[in-house]
Parts: sequence; C-alpha cells; structure tokens
Amino acid sequence: MNPLIQLKIITLPLLVSLAQKRGMNARLIAPMAALVCVLSTAAAPAQGVGNVQVSDGPTPFIRFVHTRVGNVASFNFAQFQIQPKTGSATRPIKVRYARSYLEARGYFDSNNGNVTIPVFGLYAGRPNSVSQKTKEFAITITTPAYDGGTYSNPTVIQPRLLGTTLSYDFILLKNSANPNTPIIIDADAEIRWVGTAGVGSLACILFDNAFYVASGTLLLRTEFDGGTTAVADYSGIGVTNLAHHNIDPGREGMILDVNTVDQTESVNLEVDAGGKVLRTWKLAEIISAAMIAGGDDPSQFVYPAPTDWFHNNACGYSSSDNSLIVSSRENFVIAIDYDSGTIKWILGDPTKHWYQFLSLRHFALTLAPGTLGPTLPPIGQHAVSMSGDQLLLFDDGLGSIFQQPPGVTRTYSAPRKYQIDLGAFTATEIWHYTPNPSVYSRVCSSVYEDAPDNYVIDYAVPDNYTGIVGLDALGNVAFNYQYEQNGCGTSWNAIQIHWENLQLE
Repeated sequence: MNPLIQLKIITLPLLVSLAQKRGMNARLIAPMAALVCVLSTAAAPAQGVGNVQVSDGPTPFIRFVHTRVGNVASFNFAQFQIQPKTGSATRPIKVRYARSYLEARGYFDSNNGNVTIPVFGLYAGRPNSVSQKTKEFAITITTPAYDGGTYSNPTVIQPRLLGTTLSYDFILLKNSANPNTPIIIDADAEIRWVGTAGVGSLACILFDNAFYVASGTLLLRTEFDGGTTAVADYSGIGVTNLAHHNIDPGREGMILDVNTVDQTESVNLEVDAGGKVLRTWKLAEIISAAMIAGGDDPSQFVYPAPTDWFHNNACGYSSSDNSLIVSSRENFVIAIDYDSGTIKWILGDPTKHWYQFLSLRHFALTLAPGTLGPTLPPIGQHAVSMSGDQLLLFDDGLGSIFQQPPGVTRTYSAPRKYQIDLGAFTATEIWHYTPNPSVYSRVCSSVYEDAPDNYVIDYAVPDNYTGIVGLDALGNVAFNYQYEQNGCGTSWNAIQIHWENLQLE
C-alpha cells in the first residue's frame, strides 16, 4: 500500500491537455470516475478548504481524502460524488456526511479543522478524476487493479441497455465462496465494493447505513469505509449458527435465520442495529400449538435438531397486516402475527406432507385463477418479500427433501408475485417471469422488487453458471450477466441497494 500522497492539483482542461500530450485519447479521460468533493459551512460553502491529500483504504474501492476547513464553527457537512464511466446509464454515487457522523467516526477534529472524507465506490484499476466543484480543480487518484475472479470477468449476455430506465443502479451480491461478503456491483457489472471482514457468508444485509454479516454465532457490522466490529455473540442464548441463510429487514430491526441447540433452521430473531434481541419466533412451537389445537399430532411433522424439517431460508415483514412472512423450503410460505405468533395463512403445494394435516390445511389459501391463468403454488421458494398485500418470491420448483410425500418438482424456476386476499382467503398470481428458454435454479436464488416492476433476479444454481438479471418497469431485460458457479457460493441471493443519494448522519 502507498503511504500518504500529496496529489498534484490541476484543472480539468489541463488534465485533458496532459493526457493528449502523452498520446491518450481525450475520450479516455471520461471513463475516470469523476469525484466531486464538497466541504460546506452554514455561512459560506466550501470556504477555507486546505490542501488535499489522499491515502489508501483497505481495498481499491475505498480511499480517504484529507483536507482542512478554515471555519470550524460553521462546518456542517462533507459530500462526495462519483460520476459513472463513459457510456454508462448508472447514476453517480453521491454521499453526504453530516459533521456529527464524521466526528463520531473520528474523521473530523474540531480543534484544528482537519477532516477526512472516506470515499467508497471507486472504480478499481483505473485513474479516478477528482474535482472540487467550487474551486474547479481536479486531482487524479489511480486505484490499483482488483482481481475479483469471476466477478471481474462476467459473461455479458445483455449489457445494460442505455434506453432502459431502472430505479436502481447497485446490487448487493451475497457470496460465501470467498471471504469478502458482500460484493457490490453496479448495473454495468463493475465491482464497486467488496467486504473487508474476512468472512464468506450467506447471511448479509444493508441496514442502518452499514453491512451486517453473520459469522458463526457472531453478528458483524462493516462500515462503508471498511471498518468492522462485532456487535453481538448469540451463543449465550443457545444459538449455534446465525449464518445458515438470510438476514431480512423486520418491523424495527433485522430478522436473523438461526439454528439453536434445540431446532435446525426454524427459529428467527429480530435484533436492532446494536445486536439486541427484540423478539423471537420459534416455528416449531408455533406450528405444534396449532396442530394440537386442531387435533393433530405434531410429532409427525415437527422434529428436534438436527432434523431439517422446516428449512427456513428467508422472511419478510408485511406492514399492511403486521405479519411475519416465513419461507419454509420444505413445506410452504407461512404468515404469522408479528406479535402473538399465531398462524394467519399458509400458501404451498397441497401435494406435500403438510396438507395431510387438517390443522394446517385449515390455514391454506385457495389458489385462485388470475389474469395469467390457474395459479401455481410456490415450491421450494426463496427470498419472500411483501409489498402491501402482494407476496413476491422466487419459486425454485424443487420438491421437499425431508418431508414425504415431497410434492411436485418442476423442470423450471420462476419469480412469482401473488395478490393475497384475506377476505376471500385466496392467493392469485399477478406476475411471473419465465425467459425463453426457461431456467431451472433448484435451490437458493432470489427476486426483489425496487420501484414498481423494477426487479433483480438471481439464478444461483442453473447447470453451469450463476445469473444476475435486471428487469425494468416495461418488462425489458435491462441487463443479464453470468458468473462462474461455485454452488450457491457465487451469489446465493442478490438485492438492490441505493448509493445515489446517501445521507450519513
């Protein structure tokens, strides 16, 4: 790593002129990620900005810009902006740091006015042109190359279309094959950030302006500047693993999928940003109580550890009716009251084992015909999420592995969206996506919706690749990238994130 470097300050026209003198095409300057740094005070924006220095960060995608403000009392915030490369339709990364955030992180010294601006999301392996808006100067930060293996060398089936408008530009890939969870790519398949905690984990989320990653019984928090802290260890409450599947947003905090000494993949914890447990859902107890109340023997369906009778792989919060939506790959999607834990409804394949119990069949939604024809039940589903009374999920199509009878196994997978009508107690399919030819990704995988009808689909395990596909609001394939598959480890789940107008308070 290079030591702290004093960078030469040059005007943007001079930058172009120097490039041309060295035989570079002026058009090649544009791909440099133009970084606009602004220091602002209440009385006079960007006044009193001293010399600028840049130091290395923990990865090529992170650098630290050091400068000084003259009027300490009125300094309010620092802001940077990274322009996309030439020809890209992605929006700039734009981040604003409040003074309070910089002080709390040790980046602002009110005694001397020294301020450090963590700049993240830089392109690796190329010059990044850095300019100061009000003073109209530019410096050049050349980042080293980054060998991200398959992530640096995707097969581009469809580059991002310039004519399509997506609501998102950045995607979080949850990878376990390499110790750099998570990986952030943009919609051009450029790597823009990689994890620094040294952990490869399925369980990851962007929450409270940081990345939370599960490692064994530990919950880690990695800041955008690359710093990592352990926020909680749950081994003391009987948790044996909280990294077996996902971390999802809950009503107040994050929902962890955990194993305990008593249960395998059927317990969820909601925790806050500091790792404090807010509530616990034990699906074995919830389902057993419902079965007993309905006259059935739960020992024929619910089993203690280490049997994987439920296989919880994702959760979603439904704000419209205060429900926790849980994906049980072995059985169904189940909705329970967020506070009481009582079952509200079940959606799944009626040819599976669960449907043989009248106590559970009592909660089954009827699959109603919709605009797309007869509704198909979700099978082996992943990545459940709710928008109002609409349920979105990735329908893998693989029948049960432990529970018998296993139900249907299809030859293809499809993201699906259902309208849930609790009055009629029905589920009606209102959207699905099946490309031609169809894709079968039997396990893992995901689909998430950003703005209405803006989707990112992760085909984790087709025959010989992992695919990341974007759909825009008109149904166009906005991009389609394929990566070397390492089981579910390349990217078992992928979700949109937003860095185009980030406020760090």
